[in-house]
Amino acid sequence: MTLESELEAAHAAAQAHAGDGETVAAVMAAEPGRGSRVYLVAFEREGDLGYIALDGALSPVADRRLVREAVTMLGLAERAEEASTAIAAEQLDAPFAEAERALRAAGHGQAAQAAAAVREALVMLAQAAAGPRVATPLYLDRIGAAAAGLSVALEAHRQHAERLSGGAGAASPEIESAWTALALATRAGDPSDFSQAMTATTGAVEALADDVLQRLRSI
Repeated sequence: MTLESELEAAHAAAQAHAGDGETVAAVMAAEPGRGSRVYLVAFEREGDLGYIALDGALSPVADRRLVREAVTMLGLAERAEEASTAIAAEQLDAPFAEAERALRAAGHGQAAQAAAAVREALVMLAQAAAGPRVATPLYLDRIGAAAAGLSVALEAHRQHAERLSGGAGAASPEIESAWTALALATRAGDPSDFSQAMTATTGAVEALADDVLQRLRSI
């Protein structure tokens, strides 16, 4: 069974626990360090949220510690996608593709290759975060590794842009395109700061877990 099918099954199972006027707003899958699958289901009614946790057999989870671990893992996964710039990876391909084309046409082969390397790193990051996912420690590791690869590629691209600019800023269309792509990437985030960003999010993730547990439905 695919993950999509598993999520659909969890969605259907959660319907039986919905109250009057409630709809299933989201189903998210996590496997905390203990390896137990948990589906966190969010119910919505007139803007208010409630939650239920289902296990791998689609039965309600009574272990609040396990639910907290699952919510924590989900929160960390979402933050990892933001901190790594994975959520912007596909949009960033176009400006670096233009930079690669312009640099290559102008005869700056090494700089063009650096732009191409950024594009390859963006693909790796997008693939690591693509589609429905189960929030696991391994998933966080994959995103972190992809973020590190992108950071290295962006730094190499920056060095080539600085070399071509001669310290005086972009003076030609191809160099301008290189700096434009880099500026857009910088605006999206800093993958080199991934570890620090993940450490700094601990408090917010704990607050999220507290909120979910307060709204967790007793079965």
